[in-house]
Amino acid sequence: MALEVSRKAEDYRWWTEERVRFNDLDLVGHVNNIAYCIYVETGRAGFLGEIGFWVMGATRANVIARTEMDYLREVHFPAQLRIGVSVLALGTRSVTLGIAIFNGDVCVLTALNVIVRFDTQLRCSVPLEDSERAMFTPYLRTP
Repeated sequence: MALEVSRKAEDYRWWTEERVRFNDLDLVGHVNNIAYCIYVETGRAGFLGEIGFWVMGATRANVIARTEMDYLREVHFPAQLRIGVSVLALGTRSVTLGIAIFNGDVCVLTALNVIVRFDTQLRCSVPLEDSERAMFTPYLRTP
């Protein structure tokens, strides 16, 4: 069964904000696709840092194994965006995040990120520890 990223704000338990900068725009006058990558990263990095899963310089790190984005609506300057993060699945060595960006009450983008736990000394993926899995439990989206 394919995982689906929700477009409903109530399905997200962790939030941050981002503002659209003038330099985020493309020649058409709306937010450029690369700016959305940065907004998604803002949500993902903020979430992982806040729950303690990402610690700068730690031996256990994270690598992005998969990213999908669905662009749903245009966004123009200026805008204040809300970024919601939920946990869609916990694997043996990975976690799948659903990320949605809202302009007001309108979902303008959804993203799916698969993050693999990685040992920086061994240079390979490693299983999630029970304590790491527990970090994500409060944010696990239930159907």
